[in-house]
Amino acid sequence: MNYSAKKAELGRAAFRLLFTSPDRNGSVKVRENDFLQLLHGVVELEENVPPGGAAAADYFNEIFRRYGSGASDELLCAFFDSFTAAGITPELLRSSIPEKSVEFLLRESMALIDFLGEIRSKLPEFGLLSGAAEIFSKLESLSDSSSLQTAIAGADRFLQGRVFRFVCSKFEAVKADSAKDVEKFFGFPGVRSSFQDHFQKFREGVSNIPLLIHSLPGYGKTSMTVSYALAEKDVVLILPDPEALESGWYDLMEPLTARKDLKFVVFFDDIDPRSVNWYKFRTHVGGAFTLPENVNVVLSANYEFPPSILSRGRRVSFPVFDEIRCMEMVEDFLHDFGLKAIPGNLVSLIAADYTEEFGQHKFTELSPRTLMRYLDIYQKSTIKRRNIVELAMGPMITRPDPELFYEFNIELMRSLYGEEYIKQLLKERLKNL
Repeated sequence: MNYSAKKAELGRAAFRLLFTSPDRNGSVKVRENDFLQLLHGVVELEENVPPGGAAAADYFNEIFRRYGSGASDELLCAFFDSFTAAGITPELLRSSIPEKSVEFLLRESMALIDFLGEIRSKLPEFGLLSGAAEIFSKLESLSDSSSLQTAIAGADRFLQGRVFRFVCSKFEAVKADSAKDVEKFFGFPGVRSSFQDHFQKFREGVSNIPLLIHSLPGYGKTSMTVSYALAEKDVVLILPDPEALESGWYDLMEPLTARKDLKFVVFFDDIDPRSVNWYKFRTHVGGAFTLPENVNVVLSANYEFPPSILSRGRRVSFPVFDEIRCMEMVEDFLHDFGLKAIPGNLVSLIAADYTEEFGQHKFTELSPRTLMRYLDIYQKSTIKRRNIVELAMGPMITRPDPELFYEFNIELMRSLYGEEYIKQLLKERLKNL
C-alpha cells in the first residue's frame, strides 16, 4: 500500500469514527448535520480517477459556497462535538496534559485533516472553484496535536454568550435584547409564579418537563420566557427556527445533549400548533425517547396546543387582559415606581387614560404590551404624571371601560379562532350568568 492509499484509508476510518453512529437498523449513518453530510461526500467519493474525483469536487465546491473560509471553523466545531459526545468535558479538552482518550481522538482528527490536504491536492483538475482548495488550509497549518487540541478547545461555541439562534443547522450567538429584570413584569401573578417555578426547578435538576405557553398576542410570552430563563445561573437559551420541530431535531439536540456541563432552554417561539407535524416532538418527548436532563423545551403560541401535546408538558395560559388585569398591572407598576400607599383613584385614572389613548389610535391594541409602552411614557413625562395626580384628588374619577376591553378581545379572538369559537365562548358565558 502506497502512502497516499494508506492516508486515504486512515482518513476515511477517522471520519467514520468521529462523525457516524449506528441507527436503529444497525447500519451506520453520518450525523445529521449539513456540513458533515457534504464533507462525507468529499471523503467517500474521492478517487484518483473520474467520476469519483469530479463528484468529490462538487461536494468540495458546495462546502466553499456555503461556508467559505469558515469551513475550518465548522470542522473544528464538529471535532469539539465529537469529543464531548465521547464524554470528554471541555475542562479535560483544555488540560495541558491530555488523557489517553483525548490523545486518541486528536490522532484521528489529525488523520482526517491530513487526508483532506491530500484530497485538495488532487481535485483542482476536476473543476474546483477559485478559493475552494484553500478552505481547510488553516487546519493543515497546525503543526502538532497540541496546537490542534487548543484549536478544538477554542471551538466551544457556547463560550460566545448565553443566547443563540439555531438557523440552517448552525448556532449563532445573539444579544438578548428582550431580556429584562423579572421584577419589571407587572400583573399576571399566577403566570409569573409559574415561570419562576418552572425554570428554577429545571436549573436545580428537579424537572425538565416541557413548558407550553398560550395566550392572545401581546401578552409577553416571548419576553417572559427569555427573561425568566436567563435569570437562572448557567442556563443557555437556544432560539431555533420553528421548522426544527419537524426537521433538524437531531441536528439541534445532539450538540446540547453532549454538554452535560451546561443546561439549555430550547425556546420555539410563536409557533402555529395547528400546522405543525408533531411526530418528532412526540417521539422525543415522552415517546420512544426522552429529553436529556440538561435540555428543557419551551413552546409558545397564540393558539391552544392539541391534547396529545398538552399531556406531555406543563401548560401555562394567560388569562384575558381586561380592565381588572389592566389596573393590576398599573398598581404593580406604581409599587415598582416607589409609591408605598397607592390610591385606588390614581390606578383607575391611569388605566382610563391608557384606554383613552387607545381610543385616539395611539395604540393599535389593548394588551399588556401596549400598556407597558404607555407606562414607559407616563414614567418619563412629568407633566402627564402631575395632571393625573391632580385629577385623582378631584371629585370625579374616570374608570377604564370594561366594554371596550370586551369588544376588543372578542374581535381579536374572532380574527384568530373564527366565529364558531366566539359562539361557544358566548354560550359558556351565558351559562355562568
